[in-house]
Amino acid sequence: MVSCVLAFFVFILSGPGMRCGYAQGLETLAGKVSNSILDYFTAQGEGNTRFSIIKFENFSGVTDLAAHKFYQQVAARLEGRPQALYNDLMIDFSQKKGEFNLNRVDRLDYLIYLKLIKNLDKVGAGIAIFSRSLDKIVSIKYFEEDFSPGESNIYETVDYGFKGLGFSRQIEIDADKYLLDFKSISNPAGDRELEIGVQYFFFYPGEIEIFKTQDKQFKKIFSFKLEWGRPYYPVMDYEGKLCLFYRVGDDGNPVLYLTAGSNFSPRSKVLTYKNNLWQEVAVLDFVPIKAIRLNNSDYLAGALYDEGKNYFKEKLVLVPFTAGKLDTENPLEKKVVPFYAVDFSILSRGLRDASDASESGENVTGVHLIDSDYNYRFYAGDFQERGPALERRGSALAALDGQWLALSDYSFSTQKDKLYFYKIEEGSKQAVYENIINGRVIFISAGSWQERPGFWVYVEEVKNDNPVYRLQFWSKNIDKEEGNN
Repeated sequence: MVSCVLAFFVFILSGPGMRCGYAQGLETLAGKVSNSILDYFTAQGEGNTRFSIIKFENFSGVTDLAAHKFYQQVAARLEGRPQALYNDLMIDFSQKKGEFNLNRVDRLDYLIYLKLIKNLDKVGAGIAIFSRSLDKIVSIKYFEEDFSPGESNIYETVDYGFKGLGFSRQIEIDADKYLLDFKSISNPAGDRELEIGVQYFFFYPGEIEIFKTQDKQFKKIFSFKLEWGRPYYPVMDYEGKLCLFYRVGDDGNPVLYLTAGSNFSPRSKVLTYKNNLWQEVAVLDFVPIKAIRLNNSDYLAGALYDEGKNYFKEKLVLVPFTAGKLDTENPLEKKVVPFYAVDFSILSRGLRDASDASESGENVTGVHLIDSDYNYRFYAGDFQERGPALERRGSALAALDGQWLALSDYSFSTQKDKLYFYKIEEGSKQAVYENIINGRVIFISAGSWQERPGFWVYVEEVKNDNPVYRLQFWSKNIDKEEGNN
């Protein structure tokens, strides 16, 4: 069935009479723009020239989606060319404007401004090339091309018309009310001494339950109670975060850590798994969210809930974590806005050992955040904001390594949610798939199921005036699609 649909689109797009309509106008204009840019750098005769588009605006009347496709076609033609080294810095495109990761501008030789405008029945593209060494604009070009109104509709269909090939729900299980967070973890790569296997952690206000799977069914193997102590904040909605990660211990062997924090207690717990037992080793005054690496040093990154609320205060806390010890006396603080959800996109390197000490650079590639006004915001690896995006979404998100981002978007009028899946690489953010959820997404957590990476989604659905809760796992159907990304 899929092959038939694909063949249908090939027929439509390649049929006669398409000279000035549908995809032809967009592709031709993108070709003129990219060729003009490359011709300029060829004429300069310089080697290893680095350049990027750092500003893109759409005043042509075509949809944002069509304009984004135009940009992607220009970028694809510029990448890997011998004339110069192109860096794609776009994070997102919405509200007629592109958003770019300007953290790397100081590494560039040339900056490019790209603009789409309307001129009668044509769409025009203007480009301005700015030289950083000369501190002036060195080239201005303008092109026009016929652009069919149906072109943007075709591109929208191509973008979202094959959801079955992208992220889809793999399993769904009944869950209890007040599930705060859910995480999965397995042995470090190549380690067989721990004998932990794959385990799944359910975090509730008063306990943590640990499961394994047998014949694709969850089987409870252990649980332990959580005593939070005082003060204890009364809340309308229980919320919390669970964090699981490995670090190398003093003896050179991997040690599994677990942290649990909530919006009803100012103290978070840090536990470690030793001698087949979970032992509490520390108490923190912030909620850990993820173990990260920054400037060749390990940190436990998190935030503070506003007391008794379901959103966090306007700062991120990074506590150094060296040789299994948390240095709570010397935390780093990064200023952000008050937010509902945050996650870090990091390059997954698995368990590090002493040989990794030679690594250079930052492991954090970006910080994704939903602010208290439900706007998506992006902070680069240096924790400086790029945007804001002004893209209104729901209150849940999660990042899967440095490759994928999942966002929710709840509609009170339809009482349905949506999941949006974005491809994120090197600070970019491109919408790829979307799916409707019957109910409200409460949280999203990156993880795995049956050795397949993806996202766990906790959903509340109202049936017969009563809420029911389900835990779903979303992953890509085709493992080898897009290079296993």
